[in-house]
Amino acid sequence: MPSVAHELTAEQVQELKDAFDSYDLDSNGTLSATEMRLALISLGHEITEAELYDLIRTVTVSDGQELDLPQFMQMMAPRVADLDSDEALGRTFKLIDRDHDGFIGGQDVRAIMLILGEVVSDEDVRDICRAVDMDGDGLISLRDFMSFMHSPI
Repeated sequence: MPSVAHELTAEQVQELKDAFDSYDLDSNGTLSATEMRLALISLGHEITEAELYDLIRTVTVSDGQELDLPQFMQMMAPRVADLDSDEALGRTFKLIDRDHDGFIGGQDVRAIMLILGEVVSDEDVRDICRAVDMDGDGLISLRDFMSFMHSPI
């Protein structure tokens, strides 16, 4: 397998590793097609099921639908090598902003958490919204989202 390390920055490699680890929901060291799609969405890549399987076939010769970390990195390298992290965050924001009004609301937060397999209470949604609403105006704008995502944990 060709090395992808020279094509990606250390930050991009870490971002891919983090996405892989976060979406390896069964902790088996591979991503299923469903887990892979969630990882791609988290990285700002909207993708159809057909496109996903075409993408998987670019890095695996077997009929298996699971990818390990090196295969995932190989698959994603061309897609993230030239992406600016702010551009990826903007794309992620647009995916979460389901009604495309320029803001992420509580219903958007609840929906993305459900996609990620998390059931959250109303209080959890309010806490998430308060944490991300960096300017305190009660709305999560793209600017709030980017500020939150760039802030140290």
